[in-house]
Amino acid sequence: MSIIIIESPNKIEKVKKYSNCETFATKGHFKSLTKNFIKNYDNYEIEYDFSNEETRKRMNFIFSKCKNEDVIIATDPDREGYAIGYMFYQIIKNSAKSVKRAEFFEITQAGIKKGLENAIDFQKTNFKDFESFKARAVGDKLVGFILSPKYMREMNDKNISVGRVQTPALELIVKKQLEIEEFQKLKEEEKISYKAKALLQTKDSKEFEVLSENVYSNLNEIEEFLNFIKDNSKALLQNIKEKQSQKAPPQPFRTSQLQERANIALSLAPDEIMLLAGELFEAGLITYTRTDSNTLSNEFINELEERFKNETWYEKRIYEAGKQSQAQAHEAIRITHIHPYEECENLVKQSGVKFSQSLIDLYKFIYENSILSQSKNCISLNQTYEFSIKGVIFKATQSKIIDKGFKEAKEKLFKSKELEDEENKEEKNLKNKIDLSSLKQNESFDIVSFEKVEIKKQAPSPYKESNFIALLEKEGIGRPSTYASFLPKLLQRAYIEIEKKGKNNFIKATQKGLDFMQKIRNLDEWIATSEYTRHMENVLDSISRGEVSYLDFIKPLHQKMQFIKINNEEKAPSEAQIALLNKLAKEQNVKLDEEVFLKANLAKKNIEELLKNSIKAPSPKQIALAEKLSQDKKIELPKDYKENIKICSAFIDKCFKECKKKGN
Repeated sequence: MSIIIIESPNKIEKVKKYSNCETFATKGHFKSLTKNFIKNYDNYEIEYDFSNEETRKRMNFIFSKCKNEDVIIATDPDREGYAIGYMFYQIIKNSAKSVKRAEFFEITQAGIKKGLENAIDFQKTNFKDFESFKARAVGDKLVGFILSPKYMREMNDKNISVGRVQTPALELIVKKQLEIEEFQKLKEEEKISYKAKALLQTKDSKEFEVLSENVYSNLNEIEEFLNFIKDNSKALLQNIKEKQSQKAPPQPFRTSQLQERANIALSLAPDEIMLLAGELFEAGLITYTRTDSNTLSNEFINELEERFKNETWYEKRIYEAGKQSQAQAHEAIRITHIHPYEECENLVKQSGVKFSQSLIDLYKFIYENSILSQSKNCISLNQTYEFSIKGVIFKATQSKIIDKGFKEAKEKLFKSKELEDEENKEEKNLKNKIDLSSLKQNESFDIVSFEKVEIKKQAPSPYKESNFIALLEKEGIGRPSTYASFLPKLLQRAYIEIEKKGKNNFIKATQKGLDFMQKIRNLDEWIATSEYTRHMENVLDSISRGEVSYLDFIKPLHQKMQFIKINNEEKAPSEAQIALLNKLAKEQNVKLDEEVFLKANLAKKNIEELLKNSIKAPSPKQIALAEKLSQDKKIELPKDYKENIKICSAFIDKCFKECKKKGN
């Protein structure tokens, strides 16, 4: 009997049941970088150790069970999972009978059977994936251990952290905040432009509105135009344009899309969405939740086709992983099998997971997306009516759905209607209740009235929590496994705050966040740019492909931080030591190395040296004595005797020595 190694203990029973194999769980990462994780700065050799003694004992028991056995390492099917599996493999490769790598994309009988059938010798897997993981882990540690203490000092705040991907994410929020503040400085009249609106009437006295094509930048311009046109009584319909538009059904969910859309639809935070989705995956209800691919398996597509091929809304669709996808073998997040929509709630309740309404809502949401991804486009006919009034073009538009496509599926299967698309920002000012398609080209219409319409310039808005993850993905910041962690970390550091308005959560930078990023831009701008982070992510991908090495990532990154070495065995200086160092260095106009602020021993040594050279003021009694001796002995006081204790003391000593010589 083979032994299967997975990560989550919650999946043990299902994997055992479907594989008939003894199954053990690592409980995620069982080894982590040591305190002084870089053993050699020439080749950046690193050291891992068990997270704690309890983990060591638990894992040693599992390793002993693998001796002389066929072992299948089925840790999660992503880079993190592969890294855990690689470390496991390195420990048992010489004691196990054989070691294979399997990937379970769904915890179902079919999913586990497929994973086991496609398992390969671990020796044949891409070891470069571990090199990429190692580069990411070491790089993130270096940035955190070197730059975070630096900015704790700069900000005089211990609740500060700098991250290779966390900080560029904050920079996006801060830039938006600054953009908003700049807009708010505009005068009110600078925020408004104008259009002219005409009320027209058909021969049978039906009224409708049309809007000028031209935009007028201020009140004088629009008033002048209305005076120019006010005496006209007729409008000519000189052109009718028709154009079809198509709206595609939603794609199967990538991680970022699930977080974005579930946040909008269900008002759940991204980290909560991932927690709930993880429970649904472990219960065998959905596929693996960390993916940047929109693909669906042929088996699932065929199952959907068999079920819905006779429906008027159905259309078979093949989705491909994007060029930037790191998960060519992965599927999108989907339900694991087709069943009636009405059974969703019972399936979740019977799956063994801790029941909650949010869990049911999320499962239904993924269910709907999985079905709708295999449906037709919604096709609309868009009509634009162009009227000429004294040579100036006015327009009215209307849109009609001619094929509901996926919207029909929503109505039939889920008893819900697609929300109407947001109206054109300009046409929302028109209130037309008549069907414009009855109007004929070259027909004339009576003009009832004119009026001006304010067109407010769109004020920049803070990022919504729902669309921020999509922005991170677009900017190349982070990976599906990390998207949900950014906002909680920024909130924890008090760099941002979440402001709730209606159903939306808006992300706003705090003053601390603004001040922090200003410091970063002044001293280490490179860490704040999306371009650098995106470049580093590309280098990590290149390591996986074997095009560059681990050192090609780590050395340039460490160079950005002046190759400062980390020694965590040494205690960090106290806040009092750091404050004194800063004070003495400022008084003596001395620039200290960054390492001085990281190591207590170095800090102490530098304080002692600076104190030797520091200028201490004499006490009031010493000053008074020096002045009395000067007056009594008619000796001129030296310069700076009030500021420098050495000068004052030397003067007093000199006076007493002269007194002794004279016998006074």
